[in-house]
Amino acid sequence: MVEGSAVRTVPVDGPPRAGWPIRLNGIGRRREGTAVLDDIHLELPAGMIVAVVGESGCGASTLARIVAGRERPDRGEVRIDGRTRPDAPPVVAVPHRFSPRWRRARDTIVPRAQRAHAEAHQEMERLLDLVGLEHREERARRLSRGDRQRLAIARALFARPRALVLDDALSFLHTSARERVRDAVVRELRRRGTTTLWATRDTAEAVAVADRVVVLHRGRVAAEGSPEQVYARAAEPAVAAVLGPVNAVPGIVEGAVVDVWGQHVPLAGPAHDGHCEVLVRPQNVVLVASDAPGMDAVVEESTFLGSVRRSLVRTTDGSLVQVDHAVTDRLDDHARVRIALAPVPVTTRPLG
Repeated sequence: MVEGSAVRTVPVDGPPRAGWPIRLNGIGRRREGTAVLDDIHLELPAGMIVAVVGESGCGASTLARIVAGRERPDRGEVRIDGRTRPDAPPVVAVPHRFSPRWRRARDTIVPRAQRAHAEAHQEMERLLDLVGLEHREERARRLSRGDRQRLAIARALFARPRALVLDDALSFLHTSARERVRDAVVRELRRRGTTTLWATRDTAEAVAVADRVVVLHRGRVAAEGSPEQVYARAAEPAVAAVLGPVNAVPGIVEGAVVDVWGQHVPLAGPAHDGHCEVLVRPQNVVLVASDAPGMDAVVEESTFLGSVRRSLVRTTDGSLVQVDHAVTDRLDDHARVRIALAPVPVTTRPLG
């Protein structure tokens, strides 16, 4: 789909059409002698939503453009419904920035001459409601960046794509609106069975929308799996850096458990006996009573994050630990607290 062009009118009735499977085989892309993507193998089964996430410069946007057919790889192939380009069917894409023509917002979806078709008009209005676009008679180029993104998504969905690429397509929406549009779009895609590559810099968005999450690091796949599987891979620095903060505290592996601060916590996977680092996310560190098993600490700073507070504490053994706790537990700087680990399986890594 060409940016700024009107989307052709398509039938809007009938059952959802099955999505196309997408397969990437050995995709490589270089710019100015530097590898942007390196040997990417990826499969998107029909109807699946796959989120690609990573730090800035990871190659996610390049990958999105290649799948959409807007950029050619230097090596490897993209197969859409079993066919390679130029014989592959087209993939609809919503880019990070949408630059519409000087038409009214509605006209970029259904030209006025075609609005006599009641079904097309109703579908257009339904999709504009779905993305929450209010200024429908405004010139599209006068819309805010966030509203342009709403419009671009509605245009793409109107085409009833069987494969869709979204490249940071919600990035200009503020948090609450972004979540509402995100959830509405995901419901629509699942109802239709549209195969979707969803590239995003927002980790929370990636795990919320996806059947599978792919973490890219310096142009390579660092992790792939269900959101739960990828989120649990805290031992891998490239993954942990993308999926949120991780604490590393000392422990001792003893068979199927690890001794941390006098607690015996179950292991998430096999580990060799002996001293190790225990990797735990802030939400799995809890404040406990002064006489409970755990470790004493002193608060260095505390930040209100809306639904929780995140406090940074220094334990008596010298570890810096982030703790997510209730907003009602206001902790002053230099306050003394006691912390422990929640009784959930943890990941470890050897010292050194």
